[in-house]
Formats: sequence, structure tokens, C-alpha cells
Amino acid sequence: MPRPRVLLGSLEPIVRIGMTAVLGEEGMEVVGAEQRPRALLLVAERLQPDAVVLGVGSRDLVARVREACPHATVVLWTRDEEVMEVVGPGSGEARRVDAPLPEDLCGALAAGRALSSSPDAA
Repeated sequence: MPRPRVLLGSLEPIVRIGMTAVLGEEGMEVVGAEQRPRALLLVAERLQPDAVVLGVGSRDLVARVREACPHATVVLWTRDEEVMEVVGPGSGEARRVDAPLPEDLCGALAAGRALSSSPDAA
């Protein structure tokens, strides 16, 4: 089974380094990291990753990322690593999810299943 492929974008450098390490330890492949929106969209379109992780401040990029790689899950990573927002393939709506550890996010992506929504969706 191929390893899930993840593209990182618009994350603080220390978060990007940590996320790359954790994703790799969990058997995922980080296929790229790009801070600049235009470059991120080009890389997303070219690589067609399984997931794209953005900082929560990049909410305005979600629709364009979805256009560039419609089958990818888009994760809005927050500083509070216990709650994230996820836009699944085929969905335009972000939903708030509880994911207390990056490893939980990795497990859900690797298993190809949706993360469980919390009652207070974003």
C-alpha cells in the first residue's frame, strides 16, 4: 500500500519541521513544503497529494487548494494542537475535529477514514 502523501504549506518553520518529523515517523511521505500561496497551488496541482496541511490563518486558500487537488483532504492546523479544522475531499465546508496529537491525524489519514467531528462544527 502506498504511503499517504502530504504537502505542507503556510506553517511556521518550527511547526513545519515538527510536522515533517511526525508525519515521517507515522509512515507518511511529506512531498513538499511551500509558504507562498501561488507556489503552493502549483505544487498541489502538480503533485496531487492525499492531504494538504495549512496554518489556520490560510483559510482563504482552502477553496483554491481544493480546485488544484480535489481529492485531497485539507487540514487547517492551529496553534492549539488539540483542535483542527478539516475539509474532506468533495466537501467545501470545514469541520472542527478533535485531534489531540499529530499522530492521531496521521492515523486517520493513513487509514483513509474521516476524522470524527466534534459537536460544534466550525
